[in-house]
Amino acid sequence: MMLSMTVTLGTVCGLLIAVGSNATAGNDPSFRPAQRDYILACAGCHGIDGLSNSRLIPRLKDRIGYFVNFPEGRAYLARLPNVAFSTMSDQQLAAVLNYAVAEIGGNSTPAGMKPYQAAEVGKWRKLPLTASLSAYRQGIVETLISRYRAPASLRGYGDDAYETDR
Repeated sequence: MMLSMTVTLGTVCGLLIAVGSNATAGNDPSFRPAQRDYILACAGCHGIDGLSNSRLIPRLKDRIGYFVNFPEGRAYLARLPNVAFSTMSDQQLAAVLNYAVAEIGGNSTPAGMKPYQAAEVGKWRKLPLTASLSAYRQGIVETLISRYRAPASLRGYGDDAYETDR
């Protein structure tokens, strides 16, 4: 377990150092700009491949795509505090959201997903979700499960589902 954590932590640190050292030059051929921005701004919590500490941070891998199935879920992603308050431009943020949904979302991303546009992201990030985020997310998730056939496992951040009878 300790060796596994050490190797994983070492890999993450190595990637972040490599990406960070080339970010100013903008010429690292191993990462696309949106992927690089995701790694620098999001992967610290959500994981490079969208797998996070599921008790604290929502898992994105094979799940984030469900949120773009309806307007409120789509807006939700751009209104999350760490997204809305990001220092990235609207264009960069739209590219990162598109990367996360299309690449990390896997099979959860609907076919023909309309990519986020800078103007759309700019509009939604002016209305950040700051109160009752958990309850708001729960409402979005319940809609996704009941209307859009998202799996019940979406109720949890990872493998830890919240109780629906609370």
